[in-house]
Amino acid sequence: MAKKILKLTVNGSPVEMATSDNRTPSQFLREILNLTGTKVGCDMGTCGCCTVTVNGRPRLACLTLAMECAGAKIETIEALKSEALHPLQRAFSECGGSQCGFCT
Repeated sequence: MAKKILKLTVNGSPVEMATSDNRTPSQFLREILNLTGTKVGCDMGTCGCCTVTVNGRPRLACLTLAMECAGAKIETIEALKSEALHPLQRAFSECGGSQCGFCT
């Protein structure tokens, strides 16, 4: 299958890569960019553990095609990384949420 050039922004950094039409963000985030915070649970869109934001809106990275994200801004859980806890991380901690986030 022929590869196409995909340009987008991931966690604030510009990314340009060759990818095939059937590749998903969950694949390139984990396999190419080594951003393993985006989990692949069911690979069918039911569990939600692959959720990322694309242009500020939640998307399931296992059901979205990479080329649909051309020119987009993707944020993964790694974008929340800082010295202080992000409000989402604090809520997980205070409410006893599972760190993997699979069922929370």
